[in-house]
Amino acid sequence: MISARYAYLQTRISLYAGQLLGLGQLNALIDRPYEADTRNAAGTNALEQYSVELDQNNVNILLQELAVLMRPLSGAPRELLNYWAHRFELGNLKAIIRGKMSNQPRSAIEEKLQDMGEFTSLPLNELLQSDTPAELLRRLEQTPYIDIARQARQLLEQGEALFALDAALDRRYYAGLARRGATIDKSSGDMLRTLTGNIVDRVNLVWLLRYRFAYNMSPAQAYYLLIPSSHRLLPQQMQQLAQCASFAEAIDKLPAPFDKILAGVRDTTEVTLKLEQENWRVANNILRSSSFNIARALAYMMLRERDLRRLRAIVSGRSMHLGAAEIRSALGLAGNGVANV
Repeated sequence: MISARYAYLQTRISLYAGQLLGLGQLNALIDRPYEADTRNAAGTNALEQYSVELDQNNVNILLQELAVLMRPLSGAPRELLNYWAHRFELGNLKAIIRGKMSNQPRSAIEEKLQDMGEFTSLPLNELLQSDTPAELLRRLEQTPYIDIARQARQLLEQGEALFALDAALDRRYYAGLARRGATIDKSSGDMLRTLTGNIVDRVNLVWLLRYRFAYNMSPAQAYYLLIPSSHRLLPQQMQQLAQCASFAEAIDKLPAPFDKILAGVRDTTEVTLKLEQENWRVANNILRSSSFNIARALAYMMLRERDLRRLRAIVSGRSMHLGAAEIRSALGLAGNGVANV
């Protein structure tokens, strides 16, 4: 029954998975002679696809493939994948709020917005017509973002800075992702909870370290700003980490398995990269070793986004004529091109 239900989805995912980039392909792109970038060779140049409007192009690719995967779905599985795409629209909302708070002209704000196509749920024209941030948030309350809008409006009325609004938007989004991942049927539920839970753990730990040791927030304030959800990093553990006096002490007191994953890291940038690699490792295992479940779809989308980000980084690095070693370092690849995922 489950096999029949997901037959189309699994076939599509298997076909799409074949286009994910292996380390050999990444290394070939990184080591490609610079003169080849300007040569009109026959066939498709994997870098040329991403050389113009990189951000919008990557969003377009992700949303087009997501729409295909969502075709046979309904109910909670469809809602989960649709919600995953809201991350990009959340970026649009932040751009509009920032623009309104800094009195930018409409044209300047519109240049920063991503085209969400059929995934658009924000009334962009109405929001852009708002004369004040408060009016914008009142209009936002008439959209699926009502809970986010209400909290953001309360913060605005309390005189909170833009940082607090950004944090509130992100916190609400990730809490919603974890909640939706927990409602899926048992055939996918454990794997989905692992995927979404790992995302929440990564974001919470990076935020905590940044709030405490880069922004010098108090332990209570830093903990308050975290996502009210957890997977392997339990609330009491996060409270204990928030009490640490330094970044090094917090890393030293990490519980398993994070103590091994993050051994030797020096800053939040390395923490982010190591935890992303761990999430990609888990996603790759689910994609390659499971079948007939919605978790494979989310795992594929995570890995596809990883690849597009890597291609974007390679294009950017080559446009600045960085060396192969510098590009590999930015991608988290070792000197010989080996990475966790």
